[in-house]
Amino acid sequence: MIKEFFYINKVYYKTQALLCFLFFLSAIFFQTSAQENEVRATIDSTSILIGQQINYKVEVLANQGESVVFPEGQTFTPLEVIESYTVDTANAASTKMKLVKKYGLTQFDSGRYIIPRQKIIIGTRTVETDSFLVAVNNVVLDTVNQGLYDIKPIINLPKDYSNWWKYLLYIIPVTLAIVIFLWWLLHRNKKRKEAEKYIPPYEQAIASLQALDQKDYIVTGKYKEYYSELTDTVRRYYNEKVYDRSLESTTDELLERLQLERDSGNIDFNPQTITRIKDIFKRADLIKFARVNPPEGKAQADRHVVEEIVKETKDALPAPTVEELMKQEDYRESLSRKRTRKLWLSGIGGVLAILLLATGVAIGIKGLSEVQDFVFGNMTRELSEGTWITSEYGSPSMVISTPKVLERKKVNIPEDASQNVEANSFVWISDPNRSFTVALFQTSYPKDTKAAPEPIIDVRLKYFEEDGTQFSIVKNEKFETTNGGEGVKVFGTGKTFANTEKETDIEYALLVFVAENTTQELFLRWHENDEYSTKIANRILQSVEVQAAQQDQEKE
Repeated sequence: MIKEFFYINKVYYKTQALLCFLFFLSAIFFQTSAQENEVRATIDSTSILIGQQINYKVEVLANQGESVVFPEGQTFTPLEVIESYTVDTANAASTKMKLVKKYGLTQFDSGRYIIPRQKIIIGTRTVETDSFLVAVNNVVLDTVNQGLYDIKPIINLPKDYSNWWKYLLYIIPVTLAIVIFLWWLLHRNKKRKEAEKYIPPYEQAIASLQALDQKDYIVTGKYKEYYSELTDTVRRYYNEKVYDRSLESTTDELLERLQLERDSGNIDFNPQTITRIKDIFKRADLIKFARVNPPEGKAQADRHVVEEIVKETKDALPAPTVEELMKQEDYRESLSRKRTRKLWLSGIGGVLAILLLATGVAIGIKGLSEVQDFVFGNMTRELSEGTWITSEYGSPSMVISTPKVLERKKVNIPEDASQNVEANSFVWISDPNRSFTVALFQTSYPKDTKAAPEPIIDVRLKYFEEDGTQFSIVKNEKFETTNGGEGVKVFGTGKTFANTEKETDIEYALLVFVAENTTQELFLRWHENDEYSTKIANRILQSVEVQAAQQDQEKE
């Protein structure tokens, strides 16, 4: 009985386990069926050409009001999403809605690619689509019926003026300072010119005496200053009209000269006039040098006597001759020219001072090299910071970015090898002094030829030595491009005598890529210790790519 009991229980438990397993399989089946009914993905083609578009469509069946989230971004990698269309909605039944989402996909490299499963979120559930296998084929070239065309000429690109506003930050403040200075200089010169307008000696002397009356020298007891201006008025008048050394003459010398002019008949002086002049000048000398104060009221009397002396002298002077009038006119013109010359010198000197000050401030803020590049220009800097061009050269191709497009050059091949060897070269030289040189060489040998980098390096270095370059340091190391191409890098320093009488220190780099019977070389040469040339070289080296198809052939 016991055995039978255990046997019955054993059969019971096995039956229960089998029923549970069948229930689990049915649940999975119904869930998969439900998912298949909810989400359906299709593509319009499983084979395309490079760059051609595949239309990927997802259809989702969901309950009314239920949220649906479609994949966004580059979730279709390795294919690229070139367009994501808007969702199209339609009612499938009273309680269901149908959502359709389309994507435009493509691929630019040939091969066989799998479009991965895409996750669709429906409410709180996540449903995955099927994956698809797509073949991307190369475009077949028709070299028989398709006509050949000449190589297009090089097109000069317009200059890049995007950084013009940086120059305004320097130019506007300096220009504004120069304009303000020149305006002030011209305004001051205008005032001086008006103040220095020619006034006849007689009117100038009377005006000086009237100005003396307005001063408080007598009230404050400043007799020395009073008599100095009083006698200077007479001296300036005589300096213009009688004796041109009156200002620097002593009293005795001036009186002696006046007496001589009277005796010679040049001036019809009244004897009393000379006596009064002598009296006033002697009194002025005592006041100025012996500090003797005049009697009360004498200063005012001497002032009126001086005015009478000036009037009597004017009447005694002969009328000016034509020659004298011309001399006066020449003198005035000479003063005008002197004033103009002084104005020009002041203007030029002021502008130079502003420029020197601005240069000093700029050097203090930006540094000497920055200012030198701004004032004198720096070709390598302009190339480094300008617009660069990424181009593909030769076949198999090499892609590099350079400041300027490389120009195709003819390669001279010996006649005995010209039937079996094909060679191309592309060169760019920045200027006649060869501040920067880029040269790209590609050579194809017969199919059975096995090329090696070492002899190619020796031949290429020897070629540039014949062109005027001496390599003093030669190093080499492995080099890998950004897209996985492997080659050899030779680099170091040297000197060049190309197009210059003086030798120039240079740096260089030579990249060599070998693929079966094809070699690709990239040679760079630039001036040593030139910051921007080094930046150009590093940027070019970082941009190098060799043709992907050729690399795949090497790996195979």
